[in-house]
Amino acid sequence: MKSTETKSPLFVFLAILLLSLIWGSSFILVKKSLVGYSAMQVGALRIFSATIFFIPFFWQRRKHIAPEQWKPLMWAGLTGNMLPALLFSLAGQHLSSALSGMLNAFTPLFALIIGILFFAQKFIVKQTLGILIGLIGCIGLLVSGKGFQIDFNVHALWVVLATLLYGINMHIVKTKLSGLHPLTSTSGIFMMIGPIALGIMAFSGFFSVPIDSEHLWPLLAGIGLGLLGSALGMLLFNQIIKWTTAVIASSVTYLIPIVAVGWGFFDGEAIYFSQIIFMLVLLAGIYVVNKSK
Repeated sequence: MKSTETKSPLFVFLAILLLSLIWGSSFILVKKSLVGYSAMQVGALRIFSATIFFIPFFWQRRKHIAPEQWKPLMWAGLTGNMLPALLFSLAGQHLSSALSGMLNAFTPLFALIIGILFFAQKFIVKQTLGILIGLIGCIGLLVSGKGFQIDFNVHALWVVLATLLYGINMHIVKTKLSGLHPLTSTSGIFMMIGPIALGIMAFSGFFSVPIDSEHLWPLLAGIGLGLLGSALGMLLFNQIIKWTTAVIASSVTYLIPIVAVGWGFFDGEAIYFSQIIFMLVLLAGIYVVNKSK
């Protein structure tokens, strides 16, 4: 059913820009939070912060969730939030935030590949070209260094795995949870994985870390990851879809890596010309795929 909500094109454009800033800033927040906490602690803090945010929404909507939907909610939480949060934190220990943001753009291509292989998604021949272009861009990002020299960082594979999980998550939500209101499913997802995040925080020694001048900003960065990137970002994305279409909302894919690169530049990270080129190749592949739909 088409939503009755309508917004002006300018309003929608500004909302997409805001969402791009929120999600594009997630990678630099991971980097800043890792200054004071371990990768496991940062990932768990991100999820637990978002869980706290969603408790009131879940309490209002919990009765709308059928018993058979709890298992898909758990799988959606693991593949779309818990595991990617940990993987991006692991990668953030060894990768620039800019490169993580660039590689994250591979998510829609993984979603297409997984949909075709495992979820009977309709395949359009023209999409093959887009997938191949995207793969070239992704592989180029994985191995590109200064002056187009090969410089493979194995830790970049954590980000690739995270984007693969994102792709799986999209189809779990679409096939198993589409009957739920987005706010109901999102809040339910975090209620399922929130206890896992709390357990990781407890067993990793998070609560024994002092909240002093050295750890305050990393703590705030981790909380910001959860409240902005995981909570507010998801709500805004779902709202944009209601105002427009999923295709228009997905245009945020093109803007997120630009924001991530911008933050990396201002933070003094080494960003190579070859990485920018391969990022554009990857985005071109996504464009070809979307245009073929």
